[in-house]
Amino acid sequence: MHPEIEAALTVAEYYYTAPNAIALQNAEKLLNYIEDINLERTGKFVPTQSQGLYMLWSIEDWEFHMECIKNGNILYAFVKNGCKEASGSYPIDEFIPQLERYLLIGVA
Repeated sequence: MHPEIEAALTVAEYYYTAPNAIALQNAEKLLNYIEDINLERTGKFVPTQSQGLYMLWSIEDWEFHMECIKNGNILYAFVKNGCKEASGSYPIDEFIPQLERYLLIGVA
């Protein structure tokens, strides 16, 4: 498990109910993807009251709001210069291609 997720779990134990196994697995997959593409990660996961893990990741004028929620989906909003460009909720395997498409727009 990524040290960052372990740190978020420590905070969750103090304030909230810890995220379930599905949310943790998705957070791991998301971090692995971000590490694989070698882009600077400006955000870190923080626990949510709804037993999820949330991350805000900023790249240039884009913000990627992503929450690994307990039902196994990723709840997200992609924002450019303060305007929402996309939002929704997908399983991780469907979410990654969405994220990838907007990353290509943002860093191209």
